[in-house]
Amino acid sequence: MPFPFLLVPMEIAYIVSQYPARSETFVAREMEQLRALGNRLMIAPLRWSDTGAGIRVEGADVLGLAWNPLSWIAGLVWASVRRPHHVAQMGRDVCKAPLFSDLWWRLLVLSLVSLALARDLEDRSVDHLRAHFLDTEAIAALWIGRLLGLPFSTTVHTLNTRFPVPLLRRVVRAASFCAAISRETQNKATQMAGGRTPVVGIRNGVSMPPPAQPRTAPLAPPSWRLLAVGRLVEKKGFDTLLRACACLRNWGRPFRCSIIGDGPRRGRLRAQARRLGIERRVTFHGGQPNGAVYRALYRHDVLVAPSRPSPNGDRDGLPTVLIEALSCGVPAVASAFAAIPELVREGQTGRLVPPNAPVALARTLRRLFDRPQHALRMGRQGREEVRRRFQIEREVRTLHDWIRTTAPSPTPGAPPHQDEP
Repeated sequence: MPFPFLLVPMEIAYIVSQYPARSETFVAREMEQLRALGNRLMIAPLRWSDTGAGIRVEGADVLGLAWNPLSWIAGLVWASVRRPHHVAQMGRDVCKAPLFSDLWWRLLVLSLVSLALARDLEDRSVDHLRAHFLDTEAIAALWIGRLLGLPFSTTVHTLNTRFPVPLLRRVVRAASFCAAISRETQNKATQMAGGRTPVVGIRNGVSMPPPAQPRTAPLAPPSWRLLAVGRLVEKKGFDTLLRACACLRNWGRPFRCSIIGDGPRRGRLRAQARRLGIERRVTFHGGQPNGAVYRALYRHDVLVAPSRPSPNGDRDGLPTVLIEALSCGVPAVASAFAAIPELVREGQTGRLVPPNAPVALARTLRRLFDRPQHALRMGRQGREEVRRRFQIEREVRTLHDWIRTTAPSPTPGAPPHQDEP
């Protein structure tokens, strides 16, 4: 690799679902690290943001939203003249969903937005397209990359998605490379790639924060402070946490539970806390910026992440808050589910429980209350694990090197890559 000061900065365009984002701090961290390496960033949102106070990336150029029928028509005409073969392939991709189904309409609108974005990006000096999630973002990156002859990469976070598997397989095989945040997703992406695309493990990392204070005893003995962080949606399993809290109350264990996050299940969870008679011990703080989450981590004894699969197939990969908690020396109690056991190792960096098992969760928390020094030791080991395997600077350097190998633009006038049959 040449010396960094000899490298020409790259222009990297991120295809994102919305901007600013309500969560997804790991994407913002990745962008900020790429900027720190001297690259120029562009953000292309696919739809309106549902929050005005979400996560932003300083110094990035944000494209206007391509959500206008006139822009769609202009993009369709432009692409039909310039790249009729690729427009036809996009039509075949859309029709991989049942005709006139909700998914078909979603793909149709996504294709029109992608055409408009490709037209907007044509005159910009973009070297690489980036998309987190093997979902709408990666599908749009595939289409835009094909229309403009640009390489793209995606990061695979989870194994389930709402889109047809043949379409997602084509996305993976067309990418210049795929990143995977865990061994579980790396194995799955490798199977989908079929030997056509490199799949590299690049974790969602964090910068190691300095310890706020040495942890030598529980913060508030004998009352332990539990913390949970995440969107108030079914896959986070916060109703399981509330039932576990009711068990702790019934067993006479003093505790306080703080829940940071917002979402469609907030009213239902508040009502559940009232029914269980624990509303005075559980505080719902709503959505908070990442800095507030870190401050809360230092004020609590245990992070609880009772993730589970939701009925519609939505699921976590490796929740970033677990990495953040362990980086602060806070032990975690989490579900033995998805990629979580790759970070939370039973008895070493935290404790694992089955999903949807409130009594098992409560018993595990009770055992930690009875063994505070064990909890502290797991927190220290967790911090070392994050320092060794999840540092954002190292992970993004790997990503940057992979992007650079695909960054040179095609020769002017050369045709874009051909789609696989």
